[in-house]
Amino acid sequence: MYSTIINVIRNECKKYEYKSNQALSIVIVDNDGNEHAHISMAKFMDESEKLLNSNYDTNNHKEEELFDTEKFISMITGSKNNSDIHFVIQDLQVCMNHELGFSIKSQLGSPSTLLNAGESTNITYYLSGPAISNEEIEEINAIENHLPRMKAILEKGCQLHYYDVEHQTFKNNLLFLDTCMPEFIAECLIYDILPTSTHTVKDAVLFVSQKNPLKFPGDVAAFYKHKMKVLLTDAALGMTPAKEWKGKYDANGGYLVVKTNGDIVCYHFYNRNDVEDYLFNNTRFERASRTRYKFGSLYRGEDGRVYIKLNLQIRFNK
Repeated sequence: MYSTIINVIRNECKKYEYKSNQALSIVIVDNDGNEHAHISMAKFMDESEKLLNSNYDTNNHKEEELFDTEKFISMITGSKNNSDIHFVIQDLQVCMNHELGFSIKSQLGSPSTLLNAGESTNITYYLSGPAISNEEIEEINAIENHLPRMKAILEKGCQLHYYDVEHQTFKNNLLFLDTCMPEFIAECLIYDILPTSTHTVKDAVLFVSQKNPLKFPGDVAAFYKHKMKVLLTDAALGMTPAKEWKGKYDANGGYLVVKTNGDIVCYHFYNRNDVEDYLFNNTRFERASRTRYKFGSLYRGEDGRVYIKLNLQIRFNK
């Protein structure tokens, strides 16, 4: 893609546009055309270097400001959509300007989440194998840590089978992506509870590919890898578990990754394969609070079966 960035647009308390001019300065104007700051490029570069060297954590939730001397704009955006910043980009091939939203992921602070946990991301399983008494259910549930509890279940010879996605909206969203998606993701979470699990997304997909629970007759590895990339990409660019998803991307430009040395890598959505590969190779499953989101305990259903809920959360490796 042959293009150049003309302006940067961010929405905080109101919409601001960051424009460069011939004097090598950055001018910040609001949506009404009022100028709020006029900052030299040299100062901007100097403050940026200080920001990098101070190990600024972009994942905290305080109202931080970039410059103390200017009425600058908060670095934190709201959570209504996945785009952190918008660029006005001039496409030199067609001589047109486009405003595109990008999601920013920083490796400077704590790894950020791609798909946030909640009770909406609980997936229900039923157990097969040796019968489990109510006393055994209580004994297993008394094990404090999650993985030892799951190990105790597996050591009894029990197997987990996908039953349902607890939250109807999230289930609908998964079905919107692919009618096989709920069962596929449920299989990935089974891998995540194994003692040998690395918790990475790509290893979970490899595990599911070897089982081939959907009985795909063709290239099995490509089949399951594609499904995971569909989920990751839609979660990255707009889909959230508790809101109906209709396929409209917020971060329609792609991803900006701030590396630990301050370099910025752009995964542009025009190069979709690059975006998908980045997400696939740099994400992992993570367990959220078991008590807060009400999962990880055995219980007996009205049909006499024993059930358990597992929770889906996906986070960047770094």
